[in-house]
Amino acid sequence: QIPNALWANLIQERLSNVDCIKQGWILEGFPENQEQAWMLQSFGIFPRHVVVLYASDTVLIERNSGKRLDPLTQEVYHTTFDWPTDPLVQQRLVVPGDLSEQEVSKKLLQYHRSFPEIFQIYQKVLKSINADQPSVDV
Repeated sequence: QIPNALWANLIQERLSNVDCIKQGWILEGFPENQEQAWMLQSFGIFPRHVVVLYASDTVLIERNSGKRLDPLTQEVYHTTFDWPTDPLVQQRLVVPGDLSEQEVSKKLLQYHRSFPEIFQIYQKVLKSINADQPSVDV
């Protein structure tokens, strides 16, 4: 596990590059807890917008169970929402190793424990969007 201070330092270094300064930046899946959010702030990193996509745990577990990975290209597909048309790609697809229902449930529990504190930190710039709808609507 990478220490939070190292994560924040690496992110701060990357966000200080010209492309991020000129074009902006997006962090996905970070911060994951209150300490990481505070660490970002201590490095002067204050997002203008924080977007949270939410859905019920049962929907998230079901969606995760349909994920498939192309080991050749690392592209991610879904059995319901994004199935490849190429039969050769279909044959190559595998179930990612970390998608057991138990693993997903463990991640969801961690999320439910950590995110109220993160919501509190970013409440003035936070936008929550219901992800349990067609992607064009999201």
